[in-house]
This record gives sequence, structure tokens and C-alpha cells, in this order.
Amino acid sequence: MRTRGRQISVLCILFVGAVLFAYGLFFHSTAISSGQDEDSAVYVQSEPALIREVSVGGLRRDESGQVQKTYTGQPPSACPT
Repeated sequence: MRTRGRQISVLCILFVGAVLFAYGLFFHSTAISSGQDEDSAVYVQSEPALIREVSVGGLRRDESGQVQKTYTGQPPSACPT
């Protein structure tokens, strides 16, 4: 009986983890401005795409706290550091 309860507990934890993973992968996003001027285009980017952009040095925060791109056209191919 105890092993059945443990199995159910583990399955519940795995299910909750899978739901949170799906939420983070598909629904967690933020607005990015192109960084060209104050009237620049703003678009929404997913968290995995944001992580890639940050890893190559393609995003920064401006004085107002908004996230902006640091390049135009094709993204940098490698991390600047």
C-alpha cells in the first residue's frame, strides 16, 4: 500500500513538473524593442529565444528598464566575451 502511494506521489510531481516546463517553454515571453529609436518596433519573444539572444550579447536593458536588441539584421554568431 505504501509503494502505491509513493508511485502516485511521484507521478503527480512529474505531471506538475511537465506542466510547468510546458508553461515556461511555450507561454513565458517578454516584449523586445528593436533599439533603433524611441518609436522602434516592439515584438514578443519566447524565453528560450531570449536566452539565446543574451548568450550572444544581443540584448541589453536601457535606462527605462526595457529590453532592447544591440544589433540590426543577422544576430552575432558568438558570445562577445
